[in-house]
Amino acid sequence: MPETNDHLNNQVLESATNGTALKLADATDFDWDQAGFVTSGTPAKDIEEAFGEPLTKESRYTASPALFVFLKDGKVTKAVRIVPDAFSGADARKKYGRDVVLTPPEGQKGFLSWRE
Repeated sequence: MPETNDHLNNQVLESATNGTALKLADATDFDWDQAGFVTSGTPAKDIEEAFGEPLTKESRYTASPALFVFLKDGKVTKAVRIVPDAFSGADARKKYGRDVVLTPPEGQKGFLSWRE
């Protein structure tokens, strides 16, 4: 089920590289009401526990540094491989609403936190 989305991936990369905030809803062109992510190495059972589906045929997710998971009405609608390795595991496996903003730490580049 994981797919690529060059537009979203490029927006995330630009935000991390420039140290600018990115409202996730502004970087997507599909319908969703919740989103979250997992990092590479997350066990499939943990992904399933967090989002209702394992989203990988392997025992762990390893296809990219991050996997963004989008839900609509509690069901996974998209899972997008994200190349930038810019996210903390502390923010992972949680669901965030459409107001979520990927935010860099004050004055820093290369890292983004998920904040509502």
